Amino acid sequence: TRIIEIKHTTGQKHNKTTIVREYPMAEGEPYYPVPTSENEELYQKYKSKADKLNNIYLIGRLAQYKYLNTDQVIDKSLKLFDRIKNE
Repeated sequence: TRIIEIKHTTGQKHNKTTIVREYPMAEGEPYYPVPTSENEELYQKYKSKADKLNNIYLIGRLAQYKYLNTDQVIDKSLKLFDRIKNE
C-alpha cells in the first residue's frame, strides 16, 4: 500500500492537493509489466498501432511496458508536455 501526495513529489505550490492511493490486489490489472514473450508480443502489436495514430501519447509502466519509478514517469510526462506545447 502506498499513498503519494503529488505536489510534494513535483515541488508544486498549491492550496489544494491530489493524492494517489495504491492497494495491492491479486486480481485485475497488474501494477507492473509481467515480462513474458506473449506479453511482449502483445505490447509490440499495441505499440505499432498506437504509433500510427495522431495525438495519442502513452506514458507509464503498462503504456511503455517496462518498470518505471514514479519520478521517472513524472519526468517523462513533463518532457512530453514541453514537447507538445512547443509543436
